[in-house]
Amino acid sequence: MNASTTDFARRLRLWRHTLGFNQTEAAQRLQLERSYLSQLEGGRKPGDAARVRFEIEERKAGLGPGPGSLSNPAGLHLVEETPNVTEFPGYRYQNRVRSLPVLSWAQAGQAVDFQQMPDEWEGSVASEVTDDRAFAVRLRGDSMEPRFEDGDIAILLPSIAATNGEIVVANLKNEGILCKIMHVQLDKNLITLSSYNPAYPPMQYRREDFHWMFPVAQVVKNLRRRLG
Repeated sequence: MNASTTDFARRLRLWRHTLGFNQTEAAQRLQLERSYLSQLEGGRKPGDAARVRFEIEERKAGLGPGPGSLSNPAGLHLVEETPNVTEFPGYRYQNRVRSLPVLSWAQAGQAVDFQQMPDEWEGSVASEVTDDRAFAVRLRGDSMEPRFEDGDIAILLPSIAATNGEIVVANLKNEGILCKIMHVQLDKNLITLSSYNPAYPPMQYRREDFHWMFPVAQVVKNLRRRLG
């Protein structure tokens, strides 16, 4: 058992006892099997989804440590710590924080539509977006620097159509996954994708060139890269 799992087990027991839960009640709150929760309290390494659910509940109880601690090994600021989360206007957020799956760049590129998104993912991230189909993608490349960087996490809204000037993540039939700023020329049926990085020139496509294109609601910064 390493220091990280020992610390998680200790905090899990502290949270449960502070709220007066037995293991069955705690498991129900965290959406876990009671036997799995018992293993976590005994020092089993938590999965990403279980860890994120617990950290949300821990913070609600006023018990959670800050980012970069043993409870947050990925070095991510969660959505309630707004200085490191970019939220884009025009989208509805709610008070209910939930865990969203984080797909790798390659995983997202394998899906030609939302129904083909993989059931397994590389991690989870907390968010308050209202789209029930929302998921996240870990960005790759430098085309959106300096605003967004390699390793940042973009939260996507599949149920909402992107509009002019928004940042999107798109899967192109012949080029794969891109994160860009989108502009539409309705009279010419053209979509222009541009970058913050001036080294990447704007590119034009037609709607039929895309498998899918989803607007970005939030971007969570990868603090481990910045601080490491």
